[in-house]
Amino acid sequence: MAENQTTNTINLDHDLRDERREYLQFAVMASAAMAIILFIVLMQVNQRGGVGFHQNSMLILLGASGAGYVLLKRGNLDTAGYVYLVGLTLTIGSQLWVYGPNVAISMLLAFPIVLSCLVLKHDEILYVTIIVSIVKFVFTALGVGLGGAIIPTIGPVILYGLVAAVVYAKSADADERIRWTLDSQHKDNRRAEMFYDQSEQLQKALLQVQHYSSRLENLNKQLEQAQQKAEQASKAKSTFLSNMSHELRTPLNVIIGYSNSMLNMPKMFQNKKVAEVHRPYLKLIEDNGHYLLGLINDTLDLSKIEAGKLELHRTETDLEELFRSVIATSVGLLKGKPVQIRGDFPTDLPRIWADPMRVRQIILNLMSNAIKFTDTGSVTLSAAVDGEYVNIGVTDTGIGIPDHALAAIFDRFQQAESDTDKKYGGTGLGLDISKQLSLMHGGDLTVKSAVGRGSTFMVRLPIERREDESDAQEDEVTVSANPLLNSEGEAGDPQMVLLVEDDVNTRQLMHQTLEIAGYVVVDTHSGEEALELALGLLPAAILLDVYLPDVNGWDVVGLLHANPETAAIPVVVCTADHDRSSESGHEHLYYLAKPATPDKVLHAMAQALTSAHLTLPKTLS
Repeated sequence: MAENQTTNTINLDHDLRDERREYLQFAVMASAAMAIILFIVLMQVNQRGGVGFHQNSMLILLGASGAGYVLLKRGNLDTAGYVYLVGLTLTIGSQLWVYGPNVAISMLLAFPIVLSCLVLKHDEILYVTIIVSIVKFVFTALGVGLGGAIIPTIGPVILYGLVAAVVYAKSADADERIRWTLDSQHKDNRRAEMFYDQSEQLQKALLQVQHYSSRLENLNKQLEQAQQKAEQASKAKSTFLSNMSHELRTPLNVIIGYSNSMLNMPKMFQNKKVAEVHRPYLKLIEDNGHYLLGLINDTLDLSKIEAGKLELHRTETDLEELFRSVIATSVGLLKGKPVQIRGDFPTDLPRIWADPMRVRQIILNLMSNAIKFTDTGSVTLSAAVDGEYVNIGVTDTGIGIPDHALAAIFDRFQQAESDTDKKYGGTGLGLDISKQLSLMHGGDLTVKSAVGRGSTFMVRLPIERREDESDAQEDEVTVSANPLLNSEGEAGDPQMVLLVEDDVNTRQLMHQTLEIAGYVVVDTHSGEEALELALGLLPAAILLDVYLPDVNGWDVVGLLHANPETAAIPVVVCTADHDRSSESGHEHLYYLAKPATPDKVLHAMAQALTSAHLTLPKTLS
């Protein structure tokens, strides 16, 4: 588009120059013809037969016309215009030498000024005016004397100035009109050419209409089929990822759960502690299980971001508490590295409107990366308020990132160097996900780095909620009258837990964990049976898996909430992906992310019972 506009401008400039050349050529030829005719006439009138003053004036005009014509043929349009107009001015002005301050002759000197707008550029009109004024003064002075030339010169000079001002003001508009006319002419010519070409092709086009119409219909059908296939593929992808999540997390739950139990809960194994020689191997199993879990989480999060299905659950978030949790977790990632984890943030940080789980995911991912690429030194988590934003920094003293790799550091599946993944591992998804989550919060994620000196990743998050965000804030859990409590406020049987899990191994692990902790556990693999048991037993709490073979876990939660007898029972939903899009609105709803280690299971259950004002087992109370 820009190239076409430039080309059109150049063409218009050429056309405008051609117009001026034509005007000047006509003026030169007319002046030459007039000079020749007047010269001959004056020669006949002159009684002496010699060449008089008036004939000399015509010779000046003829010479200026001739010189202008020669210069014009050589392509010197501007010089030719000046030579001709100066010659014309001298011709007219020279008459003032003979006749003195003659009004008619003085008026004729305005003619070169007017003519200059046709043959010269816009700004050069003023130069012609100056020349005319000088010629007027000089030849008037030659005619009447220097002392008497001032007064008769003032009036005409003022007139020339007024004429020049009008011509100067109108010349730009005239140029623009000429440009517009020429442009319109070009457009009309192009339209004519186009219509001519179209008229020639019309018959061929009419003959092909039916063919193209049939072809278009086929293409539309193919497009519709392709769209349907794309939608089916998208649904299949989502279904596959969801199923993969469930199928992978279920065995991971058993692997991580039992390895964690063997390391930390000997009560589940008749108080027999694992031999010290075996503990490193069990820890290795648990760590690799968590690593594999992280890969699954990244893949699923990326899929949700691409599909636009990842939702943020914003609430007022305590950054100080979140930071201390992240630091505690990060210390466990050191694995004996001589690296110091530091916290550098004020204790009076404001609460921010954000999804605490996703903010924690961002910062923990940055801390994990920093620890991974730092062999010695320190990793520092810092924060500072900057206007309406809070800047959260993760600084390390690690290997750093080369300048040429900084631009692609946030691209998925990318790492700083090709051999980085071989030495340190990783998929290159974490930073991309962290970047996208930061943007979803209305913030950003940037990086500064120097090779061999370390890197600083800066997360910028808004403090207050935005106008375009929902005003709905997560409600605090309120407890209604609980049918499990008697008139004295004592629990009838607060230690009974209904466990609903379809996987045999996971169900066995959770059953043992709860039973060892002092709970009375009733388990089932069926959602329908769970509803019957909940109504018949009225347990203190329900531990419910989302994926069940008969009834979806969210539907079970909805039915429990709809029944007044079971509405107040706290439900701990065990979900793999934290997808809360199907939440039923149950007031007493809690979450347990898979894989659920024994300590997480007990923590979630204790939270549910405590919020419902029920007593805990003696082993936990």
